[in-house]
Amino acid sequence: MSTVFELLEREWPLLAGDQHAARALRAACGAAGGAATLDQLERYVRAASPADADRVLVILVAGAVGGEVLAARVLLQLLLPGARRLARRWWILGDQDERAAATVAAVYQRIRCYPLERRPGRVAANVLMDAALELRRAAQSIPRTTQLPDQRHVPPQDHPALELVEVLVDAVDDGVITAADAELIAASRIAGVGLADLAARRGRHLRTLQYRRRRAEQALVAAAA
Repeated sequence: MSTVFELLEREWPLLAGDQHAARALRAACGAAGGAATLDQLERYVRAASPADADRVLVILVAGAVGGEVLAARVLLQLLLPGARRLARRWWILGDQDERAAATVAAVYQRIRCYPLERRPGRVAANVLMDAALELRRAAQSIPRTTQLPDQRHVPPQDHPALELVEVLVDAVDDGVITAADAELIAASRIAGVGLADLAARRGRHLRTLQYRRRRAEQALVAAAA
């Protein structure tokens, strides 16, 4: 039986070479160096700098939030490597098929509900962090009948941004920082949004956010000591 990951990968070549689909995502393809197909768009994003790749992802997630199913599907494809890592981590959610289904559902839901106005950058890391939090909540609701190795302690091999995502997810779960603090750190440290901009958007004083972030980061350091 094929997992959801395998089904998506099997479907992708047909979609990737469809020029009609590429024309439907003209803006994203234009940002991807003028890609003529979705396959070219994918290759561009995989090879591009984080900033250049993120410009494409922002266009796709904006379309997904606006109801464009194709944009959501393409963004999901681009995030599959990170989704696979999440699925490997959450062994408690079931067998390989169940983990894949739960992970894809969580990532797709976070794509469709992405808060673009609050987090206008580093889309991949933010979506995966939100999906990880959702999977963690699902895992916590399942009673453990067998003690299995905790895969959270496998040495990370991800991009530094995703490693920080893992740290934040664990810290929220362990009660070291709040979800709001994690979001503040993710927005400013991962998404690259300035604290002054965040303060203006949220109607808060800059010094308040500076203090909150500093306090949360000190808590992370103390917990890791």
